[in-house]
Amino acid sequence: MRKKEYYNKEEVVENQYTTGKEYMTKNRVEYIGLYHKYITGEVYTLATYNPNKSIPLITYQEESADIKLYKTNKSKIKTKYNTPNIFYPSPTTADIKKKRMTRYVLKNVSTNQIFETNLQTVKNYQKKKIDNNLYQLETIEWKISGPLNTTTINGITQIGVIEENIQTIRNKSKKMSGLLQYFKSYSEFYTDTIYEIPENINQSFSSQPTTTSTSTPTSVSTSY
Repeated sequence: MRKKEYYNKEEVVENQYTTGKEYMTKNRVEYIGLYHKYITGEVYTLATYNPNKSIPLITYQEESADIKLYKTNKSKIKTKYNTPNIFYPSPTTADIKKKRMTRYVLKNVSTNQIFETNLQTVKNYQKKKIDNNLYQLETIEWKISGPLNTTTINGITQIGVIEENIQTIRNKSKKMSGLLQYFKSYSEFYTDTIYEIPENINQSFSSQPTTTSTSTPTSVSTSY
């Protein structure tokens, strides 16, 4: 329905024609043919308005490569798949010791929704128990320890956590669009922890009756 019931001649431009890639219907079908438009910004099919036949048009938008790929493969899609889990990760002790963690990211190519998931979902994806046509998977090695910012000492440059993670996401975004918008903090999960391995706490103290010492691990300090 038009915004106004009546438009005078100065408010309407009639008998226009588009050859395509200019307008489309609201269900995203490209329109080619006669149209007319109004001073209000409305655009309708046909050279002049017909209340029974004219259809509103919107500005044409090219579909993303992901959506085109999904539509191309839609006929091959199975009807039953597992639903992927949404999972927000956190670094384990092993991750902190090796100074990086693995993050698994899925993207729904139909809705462009990006979310993180767990290893079990990744295994289901690899076994095609999750729709590989509807979801795109990327594995990201995320640095969590070391110099937070890039430093140069005695002519030797060490890439910082933030810069390395930015570069990782930029490279991955060449395959999965939207990652640069998904990741907000490139120092997420950052820790500057130093570990000290304690002595064997199971050692018998009876063998050292006069002096007993047990080292305590260095306290963990975490900054974000």
